Amino acid sequence: MKRRDFLRRSVVLGATAFAGARLVPALLADQTAADTPAKTSVPTGTTPPDIAVVSGSDTFAATLRAVELAGGIGRFVKPGAKVGLLINAPSWWRKPGSFTSPDVTLAVLQLCLDAGAGEITYAIDPASDYWSRTPLGAKYPKLTATARKNPGEWTEVEIPRGVALKKAKVNRTALDCDVLINLPIAKHHAGTGFTGCLKNFMGACHRETNQFFHNGSGAKGDYEDVSFLSQCIADVNLVRRPDLNVCDASEFLLTNGPAGPGELKRASKAIAGTNPVSVDAYACTLLGLTAEKVAMIGMAAAHGIGEPVLTKLAVREAAL
Repeated sequence: MKRRDFLRRSVVLGATAFAGARLVPALLADQTAADTPAKTSVPTGTTPPDIAVVSGSDTFAATLRAVELAGGIGRFVKPGAKVGLLINAPSWWRKPGSFTSPDVTLAVLQLCLDAGAGEITYAIDPASDYWSRTPLGAKYPKLTATARKNPGEWTEVEIPRGVALKKAKVNRTALDCDVLINLPIAKHHAGTGFTGCLKNFMGACHRETNQFFHNGSGAKGDYEDVSFLSQCIADVNLVRRPDLNVCDASEFLLTNGPAGPGELKRASKAIAGTNPVSVDAYACTLLGLTAEKVAMIGMAAAHGIGEPVLTKLAVREAAL
């Protein structure tokens, strides 16, 4: 039984109708070349790598190519699928290098439409000015209007294998969607040292659960007990593994994360893969770290969520 099916059966179902209209094929039919970027092809006859990395100054194009190298969007999104997008771009991240580039999100939206997604919903709503942070936002207005706002419905789930976290209140969109696409940014974090795919799942958790991450051990400060915080992050990633992770490593904070302002690095990379542990193991190296130095990566690997040793992984790199 798939994890999402198990979760659907294990929670108490209430009124789950989402606000807003469903996406329909007419949306695509109505878009013109001026409204929609060109589609990307899907490779055939090759085994997808564990991690696909594409370098290039065009973040939108690099993202399209990274997903293509990871097996193509059709590997993940089938016609009519309900897609949940977990983006690290809430209203409180505004400084450069602190939020997922909207160009990354636009590229993923385009790919989901190309694949015939039935509906796309945010697992956490991006900031109200998110699309104005890129020139592409004004260029493709129908694309920016594609995803629906989050309905704000939550479910408490048990985590039997959790070490520090035994239950969590999680957004229903992240649980109920057919395909969960994780869109973090790789950046410095004052507590855990690094934040990427694994930590981004906190964005799907209710603030009460996230508060427990920081203070559930009795710690008074948010980063007083980093080991407990790291273990909670590893534990909550047992709830559901994203189907696809697309990590923004175009420009990010090297210091004073997660909010900034801080020293910036422009790596001009888009990273795609199915496993959050493996993608984080690669992405943290861009900050001069190794997986062994990021506790939550090792803790998640101990749960069997993924492989953190890069020499054991197939990494395919390309440049635009």
